Amino acid sequence: MASTVEHARQRVRSTGARVTGARVRVLAVLMQADEALAHTEVQRRLEQGEHHEVLDRVTLYRVLDWLVEAGLAHRVAGPDRAWRYSAQGSAPAGPVRHGHFRCRHCERVVCMDAPPGLEGSLQDMLPEGFRSDAFELTLLGQCAACAAGSGTVDARAGAHLVESRD
Repeated sequence: MASTVEHARQRVRSTGARVTGARVRVLAVLMQADEALAHTEVQRRLEQGEHHEVLDRVTLYRVLDWLVEAGLAHRVAGPDRAWRYSAQGSAPAGPVRHGHFRCRHCERVVCMDAPPGLEGSLQDMLPEGFRSDAFELTLLGQCAACAAGSGTVDARAGAHLVESRD
């Protein structure tokens, strides 16, 4: 995690804003995650990490909001309408131009890079005179684990699993 923490520190420093321990640690957690995380999952990972960090709820929300505003992370609404945060696919000071995949079975949310040309294709779908400057796309289906049968059997159990991670 040390190299991830240093990389996170460099990314925060690159914004020109103050580098704080909370910003660096939360960004490092998001950078290590392979899926978008609810704030409570970020908190849990901080507490279970090597430094056993504890941030109060308000501080964590402020840090997550700052990371989004700074373009170091992005957020997407989960199936329970709670925000999930990710540092994958984020470009500082740029519009969101990637997608998400949400498993209808286990409700995991993962980021996907947009293929070249997707933005133009989406622009072609807009009514005459409309112009987009960013897009957020969510595809629904089954993740690899659920499709292989190793996911939860009941979609309601998957929803409960997501709630328990929140």
